[in-house]
Amino acid sequence: MIDRAYFEAKPAVYFRDFLVSMAVFAAAFAWGVQTDGPLVVVAWGLAAAFLARAGIFGHEISHRPNEARMKPFYWAWHLTCGAVILVPTARFVGPHKAHHTTGIFRTKDDPQYLLVRSNRLLMAFVLIGLPLVTPVYTLLQAVIASIGGVELEERLDRFTRRRFNFSVSTPLPDDKKAEVTWLSRYYLLVFATFAVLVPQALPLYYAVLVGAWLIVVLRIPLEHELETYAETSVRRDQMRDSFTVETPLALLIQPIGFRYHTAHHMYPGVPYHNLPALHAHLKATVPGYGDSVVSYWTAIRGPKPKPSAADGAA
Repeated sequence: MIDRAYFEAKPAVYFRDFLVSMAVFAAAFAWGVQTDGPLVVVAWGLAAAFLARAGIFGHEISHRPNEARMKPFYWAWHLTCGAVILVPTARFVGPHKAHHTTGIFRTKDDPQYLLVRSNRLLMAFVLIGLPLVTPVYTLLQAVIASIGGVELEERLDRFTRRRFNFSVSTPLPDDKKAEVTWLSRYYLLVFATFAVLVPQALPLYYAVLVGAWLIVVLRIPLEHELETYAETSVRRDQMRDSFTVETPLALLIQPIGFRYHTAHHMYPGVPYHNLPALHAHLKATVPGYGDSVVSYWTAIRGPKPKPSAADGAA
């Protein structure tokens, strides 16, 4: 077991990194609205990259949604970045908790283990279609929850499951349903105000959201093997079926600690700012952990090389 100090989140570090990301996003977006020509592309790229970075803090929140010391950050994120991307973290917690659960991880019941390496159609949808449709889908979710609350969304989900065998939402914890409803109404109010006051910025807003979601989904094939499902999983599979990319280039697509994905899967409660130190500790002390460290090319190509003899003997 690792030292408990690794699990201690530092709210000041969260606020610092998050506010820098939001400030750069806001400045780049404002620049993009006011400029034209090739410089719009530069502004769009900066806005998308830093919105993606700010948005990924929602993943951090999903791992500590009820931690008292993190509540100010929880609400700061939801009332700012959450209003831009239109996604309360409660929508993400259930599927992500399943993804980290030993026994569910890398099985067909893992909603975030997408077989993109063995299904080219799925790969195309995830990397091309998903970034394009997600901004529209999240706005639709906000509209539905605003009109009829989560109950209307659940009724629509039951209908689409029954008629089309297709789900349009994810189950929400009972204690988060009211929160998702009022956050959705707040998000819709912010969006409507923005659309009325600066309608000329809507195309750029959509383009920035697409770019941010593209950065988010580009991570997917860089983190796990994603070739076949397993019947079940054991704790050591969290290490065996995860990639770690040490190159600083990973910061572009895997910010906020995502490049240390093996350490994160082994100890998901460790905050992102402690992952570099945890990674170094595990690399020095855990047999076979070093096999998870791969180049970007290997992560893209997948799967990982065969485990070392030390890992096989463990």
